[in-house]
Amino acid sequence: MVRRRTRPLRSSNPYTALIGDMLASRSLASDDRSRVQEEFNNFIDLLNRKYREALLSDFVVTLGDEFQGILRDPTVISDLIWDTTLAKQLPQLRLGIGFGRIDTAIPVRAINLDGPALHNARAAVDLAKKDDILGGVFYGFGEMTDTIANGIARLLRFHVSKRSDAQLQIIELLRNGHSQTEIAKMTGRTPQAINAHKSAAGWEAFSAGDKALQRILQQYKRD
Repeated sequence: MVRRRTRPLRSSNPYTALIGDMLASRSLASDDRSRVQEEFNNFIDLLNRKYREALLSDFVVTLGDEFQGILRDPTVISDLIWDTTLAKQLPQLRLGIGFGRIDTAIPVRAINLDGPALHNARAAVDLAKKDDILGGVFYGFGEMTDTIANGIARLLRFHVSKRSDAQLQIIELLRNGHSQTEIAKMTGRTPQAINAHKSAAGWEAFSAGDKALQRILQQYKRD
């Protein structure tokens, strides 16, 4: 279990920075914007609780419709991408993931930070905006890792975009480690129906891609 920091940290190690940007938030009506902002804050709080041990510096909302954080364990990024994809209460989120040095002290919450990790994450999220990319953009991990991680992320996003809500529900439960028998009981379906949904959802292909993304990022994990 990772010991929780209470003071800023100075480190020469490179880390993974993540910046998320909410699509079209400025075009929302004032009433909708207030509701979405509250949902956004709640969602970021949820991510901080869920990924506490993977975070070096907690996610914080910046500029109203963006958030950023520093990860000690980037293998959870596939889970973060999945969580943002399923956050139906929010506009879609673009994610930029950068790797590099952090020149400032690293606080417990990701504010007042600077360095190549943040610059690379900003370049990645700007590219996501420019090219209309969802599912995460990686930059600064090295040419080979950037190419592999971005290729896997594009394929996973394409796969998810073709799934029905029922199929996404099955994938979510399978990702959380539930067996087909458990899922049948939880959803009130027969095991045969769950097996059919699993096959139609392309679970085996999705799971292989998910694990491949985690594996390529494992080398960037920091204790």
